[in-house]
Parts: sequence; structure tokens; C-alpha cells
Amino acid sequence: MARIASVLLFGSHVEGNVVPSVSDLRRAKLPKPSPSSHVFGESPPEVFESMNRALRTSAVPHKNCDQFSHEDLNNVAKILYLARAPKLDELYVSVGDKRALHFDSLENKELLWKGEAAASQLYPAHAPGGAAYNVTRDGKCAEMVMWYTHHVPEPKRAALASSGGFTLPLMPPDVAAPHLRGNEYQRQITCTDCHMRIQDPSKPAYVTPPPRPKGSGPQFQEDCSEAQKPVFYNRTKRCDWDYEPFCSPCEGVGGMTWGNGEHEWTPMPCEPLMKPEEIPKENLTSPLWPKHFTVEEYASLTFPGRDPCDVKFKNSTYTLVFDTTPEGPIYHTIGRTGPSGPSPFPGKSWALPNGNFYNTVDVFGRTAFCICIGPPDPTVENAINGPLPYDFLRDAVLIGRERVVLEYLNKQVVADHWVKGPHHFWFDVATNLMVREWQPFNGHQIYHAWNLSKPAPLDIDVQERCYKGLLHVNISCIAPHPVSHPSHVVV
Repeated sequence: MARIASVLLFGSHVEGNVVPSVSDLRRAKLPKPSPSSHVFGESPPEVFESMNRALRTSAVPHKNCDQFSHEDLNNVAKILYLARAPKLDELYVSVGDKRALHFDSLENKELLWKGEAAASQLYPAHAPGGAAYNVTRDGKCAEMVMWYTHHVPEPKRAALASSGGFTLPLMPPDVAAPHLRGNEYQRQITCTDCHMRIQDPSKPAYVTPPPRPKGSGPQFQEDCSEAQKPVFYNRTKRCDWDYEPFCSPCEGVGGMTWGNGEHEWTPMPCEPLMKPEEIPKENLTSPLWPKHFTVEEYASLTFPGRDPCDVKFKNSTYTLVFDTTPEGPIYHTIGRTGPSGPSPFPGKSWALPNGNFYNTVDVFGRTAFCICIGPPDPTVENAINGPLPYDFLRDAVLIGRERVVLEYLNKQVVADHWVKGPHHFWFDVATNLMVREWQPFNGHQIYHAWNLSKPAPLDIDVQERCYKGLLHVNISCIAPHPVSHPSHVVV
């Protein structure tokens, strides 16, 4: 504790706006290092090790990242924030450089740190030594190295290095596994975007540019005025998981929508009950589906739902049948009323683990014809979208606990509110089952009448006429069709 106190005391000695040196400004105006740079590499481990080599040969005292606790790194952040040159950040902001600070003030960071500390008390993975704890620590280390190099001017770096009370963390050995990366981590680790080659024919793993990282700013267009289709948003209607300040209970809840304007929607009735840190650990919901179930669904959807400036909600009702198999998830819907996907009529659909997606057009409850498509992934080149797995929300972020009134059912429920990207989800505290989804330009769903029994083959198998006979069309499926079930009855 004495060492930490001395570090914080030293932070006050370096506070004050020092003019960046010529070399500071030259580095700041360089968009990215050249391929010949000593801190440029072909993979994250190579890049991080090259940065560590440079730090080890510099004058600044340093230690491996895993030798720091969260509290240690938060104290380092306070020192570097006070020592920074605001002029450098202004330069990064003016050109949209990813080195720009992604928060408005240190108070925003301190609120985040409180949430991290609360999580470490509630969840084993977030406690010291846990996977989530280590990822959070590694993100902090990467961010501190970036601040020290690109925000602290040369005179203050020299003062820090000679102070005797400051130690800089080294970069972590590698980036975290994709399923462990949260929005804050993605913002802290953007150094790989500039210090690593993305297109290199000799390195197959890095030929395809990675998808846009979570937390890198708004994921979808927000201002549609140029298209003359303005979409109204406020924090009640829309609050993505990278918004700052982060969403509070009853923000991002949306509601019944019949247009894009300010007065063309009705917010869902919502009463805040608890913030995340106030929810008892033993009473917190888990944002996961059961591994198999059948559930009824009210839906108001836009198809395909990727353009916030082209929103055309249509009301439907469905039965959703879901199963988790050794090959992967199977997602089967049975349209009851309204359009089904691209068809203006109720129909059936099956999304299979191999990427095949079958969709029927039904007339008077019977299948008239069926198509098979392999939907391309809009973010990853040469990839096909598959069905959602039961744990697709494993990295969702908790907003809080709310008392809400579910539309269509007019039913009051106490639910935990989770968010992933712009998608929001509500899980009933009494049952730990999802009761509502909302995405401001894509969809609004209410789930009820859950049946957690494993679906029988006849309830989830693809109809044979979707891949046999004259009434099916293969538009873009590339995977083999399923094997017929011997007792399958086509209806």
C-alpha cells in the first residue's frame, strides 16, 4: 500500500499541460507504423512482444502484465491520465484516430472500475485468477502502454521513468479468446488494427480483415436524414452496449413501433428496481436459452433488418422449436400469422448447423413450395450464417433489474435486462426464461408458453419436400441436405 500511495502522490507532481515535443507530434500524425517498424508484426503475439522489447530497453521501470492487480492498474491509469497532453488527444479526435480516448472523463472510468470490483465479488470468473479477471487485466495493460506512448508527452515520460515510484505494465502475451472480449476490452486492444498486417497472402490466418470489433463506436448508421428517412432515437428507445455513459435500468427498452418518427412508438412500461451491483448473486438470472425447448412468440420484425434507415415492421406470430445436437443447434419456426421471413405469408423455416436455411411458403396450412439458401455472413468474408446457439448471449452485459409490462400479454414481470450490441433481452427472475427481445430497427419479440421438453424428431425435422421432389429450389445452399426421417410425415 505504501508503494501505491507514493505512486498517487507522484501523480500530482506530473499534473499540468506540457507542450508535446516535435517527436510526440510526429508520432501522433503518423496514422500507423510502417511495415519496417520495430513495433510492427504479423500476429498479435508478435506485435505485443515487439512492443515489450522496446519497453524493456527503455528507461521506464516495468513488470509483466500478470504481476499487476486491477487496483494497481487503475492507479497507473490515474497517474497517466494526469500526465497526458490534451493536445495529443485533440489531434487524434480530429482525424478519427483509434488512439483517441474513448471516454469523456476519468469519472467514467472510475464508474467502470467500481462495476469491475463488484463483479469480482459476485462471479468466480471475475475474481482474481478467473478468466474474465485476467482478460480485464490484460486490456488495462494494453491501454496503459498506449497512453504512456501516445498521450504522455516526452518530458513527462522522462519524469515518470526517473521518479522511482512508477512502474509501467508490459503488453500481455496475446489477445483474449473472442468469446471473452467485452466492449471495453475491444477498445483497449485496438493497437492490433495499426501495428499488425491484415492483408498478407503468406499468412492465411490474416488474409480476411476481422469483423468490426465490439465497442469501436456505433455499429450502425444513426442519422438517416440524408436518405430523407430520419429515425428518432433517445436513450429510452436505443442504448447500445458501447454507449457512454453505459445504459441505466429502463434505458434501451424500446416498445411498440409503427414508424421511425418521434411519435410513432410507445415505450414499454418500465420501473427500475436494481442496478447490477445491487442484485443478489444467488438471485441473478443467466442470459442463456435452455438447450432445447418449444415456445410461442409474438413478433414485430423488419426483414432482413440490417439497415436502420429502411425500417418496415410487420407483425407475426410464431412457434419456435429449438434443439442442441452434437452437430450444433437447430432453429425451427412455424409461422402462425403474418409474414415469415422474406415470404408475405406464414410459413416454416429451419436453420441447420451446416448453414443450410430452408423456408416454405404455405397456403391454407400446407406447404406449396420450399427454398434452400445459405445466408452469407455480412461481417466475415466467405462465411455463411448459421443458427443461434443456446449460449449466444454468453457475453451479454447486465443493465439491471426492472419491473416491466410485456406488450401483447399485458403482463407485469420482474426481469433482468441484458444487452449485446444494440440487442436487448429480458429474463424473468422467477423462471430464468427469456420473455422479451428488442432491437430498435430490427425486431420486437415477446415469448410465452415455454415447454422445455426435448422436441421429437417429427416436430423439428426438415420437411422432405424442402429437398426432394419438384416443389423445392436450392438457391444457394452448399452443404448436404439432411437424411430423411423414416416416419416423417409431410404436412
